[in-house]
Amino acid sequence: MIRICEIVDPDLRKRVLVALAEARGCSVAAIPDWFELDDADYVDLLNDLKEAESGPAEDYDPRM
Repeated sequence: MIRICEIVDPDLRKRVLVALAEARGCSVAAIPDWFELDDADYVDLLNDLKEAESGPAEDYDPRM
């Protein structure tokens, strides 16, 4: 488990909060600092942020 307040990098914390708020359909202010993500959800969220930042891979094949 990881809590939002445990994310040291302020930029990453902000991006995680924005992604969570968007996924839940609420404002960033509605997500408390003590909000917890389990490891799998956190990794999925980080992968989504990375993909959104870099775009889909050129060799991506949706059939795989």
